[in-house]
Amino acid sequence: MKRLSSSLFLLPFLLLAFVYSLFFPNGFSILPSLARCNNNRNNNMPATGASMSTSMRLANAADQAPAVDFRVLLGVVTRAEMYERRALLRLAYALQSPPERAVIDVRFFVCSLATEEDAVLVSLEIIAHGDIVVLNCTENMDDGKTYSYFSSLPRLFPGDEAYDYVGKIDDDSYYRLAALADTLRHKPRRDLYHGLLAPCHTDPASQFMSGMGYIVSWDIAAWVAETDSLRRDVKGPEDEVFGRWLRSGGKGKNRYGEVTRMYDYLDGGMKDGVNCFRHALVADTVVVHKLKDRLKWARTLKFFNATQGLKPSRLYHVDL
Repeated sequence: MKRLSSSLFLLPFLLLAFVYSLFFPNGFSILPSLARCNNNRNNNMPATGASMSTSMRLANAADQAPAVDFRVLLGVVTRAEMYERRALLRLAYALQSPPERAVIDVRFFVCSLATEEDAVLVSLEIIAHGDIVVLNCTENMDDGKTYSYFSSLPRLFPGDEAYDYVGKIDDDSYYRLAALADTLRHKPRRDLYHGLLAPCHTDPASQFMSGMGYIVSWDIAAWVAETDSLRRDVKGPEDEVFGRWLRSGGKGKNRYGEVTRMYDYLDGGMKDGVNCFRHALVADTVVVHKLKDRLKWARTLKFFNATQGLKPSRLYHVDL
């Protein structure tokens, strides 16, 4: 009986010794796994080993990253139901090499979602990609959508979120981002229009902004938002209307054209053939327009070596 009592008396101490040896094998040094869990939960900081090394590498990479000269918002003004085109554009831009010392954000702008399917499917895109902006407007082509786009930007991207330049581009246009950045790098940051003037016009009074895409400085977007009279001047071809705004307001005086580097895709079946704004693909392209179907997109992306990252694999055979 005494022997049993002694054993029961020692049992708590034996259990304590077992726990001590399990959790504190190196004296009072806590196991790395427990320390990492505790610090992550309470301090949101990596604690040891690979986690700390990764954090330090990311911090060092951020310190060594080149300074950004300017930021551009490329707004693809499109329609909610253009799901396939948005998917293609995401691929086309994601596979480009990033421009040096510039940030170019590509976002899709659509008017209010009017159908049940768009409300659900566009919501899924927003969750997955976070690159769609839904404007407070009714879908239209020549009745104020351009005004809705530009006038909304200062509210959507206020203060430090503002960009240096903002573009309005079609969803059948393909910009080469590094080339675009190089053309903007030494341009003025105020009162700027960058793009192709109305094709073949020589009289400045008859020029308007070409629908393939154009870039303006952020102050022009702010001016559109602040000028209430423009809200009542929205009827007509949207890019002609925008040119009218700039002329009437004396804006966009720093105007730069990219003739030959901004052009429409030349389709062999076109009756008109080559002209001042339509020609074959060229290596120093800034933007090519009128990519109306998948074959035109495929040929354009192949020309600019978008498929060069495809690695040989036994899982597929692609004859390029």
